[in-house]
Amino acid sequence: MHIKDIFAKDLFRPINGVVKAEQRDDAIVWQELDEYVITRELDQHFRKFFDTFVYAVSNSSDPNVTGRTGIWISGFFGSGKSHFLKILSYLLQNIQACNPDTGETRQAISFFENKIQDSMLLADMKKAANISTDTILFNIDSKADSRDGKGAVLNVFWRVFNEMQGFSGDALHIAEMERYLTEKGKYQEFCSVFKGLIGEEWLKERDAYDFNKDHVVTALSRVLGLSPKSAEDWFNGAEQKMNITIENFAKRVRDYLQQKGNDHRIIFLVDEVGQFIGSDGNLMLNLQTIIEDLGRLCQGRAWVVVTSQEDIDYILGDLKTTKTNDFSKIQGRFHTRLSLSSVSLLRSKPKYTVRI
Repeated sequence: MHIKDIFAKDLFRPINGVVKAEQRDDAIVWQELDEYVITRELDQHFRKFFDTFVYAVSNSSDPNVTGRTGIWISGFFGSGKSHFLKILSYLLQNIQACNPDTGETRQAISFFENKIQDSMLLADMKKAANISTDTILFNIDSKADSRDGKGAVLNVFWRVFNEMQGFSGDALHIAEMERYLTEKGKYQEFCSVFKGLIGEEWLKERDAYDFNKDHVVTALSRVLGLSPKSAEDWFNGAEQKMNITIENFAKRVRDYLQQKGNDHRIIFLVDEVGQFIGSDGNLMLNLQTIIEDLGRLCQGRAWVVVTSQEDIDYILGDLKTTKTNDFSKIQGRFHTRLSLSSVSLLRSKPKYTVRI
């Protein structure tokens, strides 16, 4: 017998050394859930997070809840904050994981039934997992456009929100057109007419909308019963008339939540926000206002969870020394703060279970 034969798992299987928000392959999701180890420190962080979330769900009429829908997770490189954030996204949406090697499928929460010893915590996690929730997990730096300037944070939130619904993430006015067609029940018909005109799928060609302008206008005219001139005028003016404000973004999120039902929630999980903001006070104020307007208009049903290498007080301390803005309000927006240390070691390390 060889030493490798006494372990329950293959010692030579591929191990993902760095957890990335965008990696959602079946094999990676299964391994991240299956091999996630709950340390004593992580148990406390899960408790604090789910205490906050479940309380907000159970007390949605409490005005204090709407102003405390931001959660700040800090920890230096290697502390596992990105993996913790990703695991939260799996649990809150209670995704169905599939093992590509065996074909077995399991809900995310089922992986934790033997990992969590505290029955009250497990009950809260199951309650959260049973809530109708959309989670949007992303690395903000990878989604940002260098041309966005001080509106970078808002534009990224718009982008990922549109992509989650299947709309264009690169062109906000095209996403608004798709949203309008969807609300009118005309989106599939539009896609069909467009394909009939050029022989290509709309989803494949929509990023090249400038090159296909005549065909887009023709499809809009036919589907909506507009004159070609009216359809062309709308299309030509759509981008200039697009009002990209934080309040309008929050209203779009509110409208989406209303369509999904009173108990539905949406959670934006933003990785490495501290590194992205750096010492830019405008970006921090952008983030603050997004959380404020989401809380005010969505009444506690839209959450923002971020990670950062530094805790929020450290970042705000640096900003206060260089800017005249008062950032004290954002500390209240991130009422719940979790600080991960290297003790957590959350990344997908191999779990060496010995056969007895």
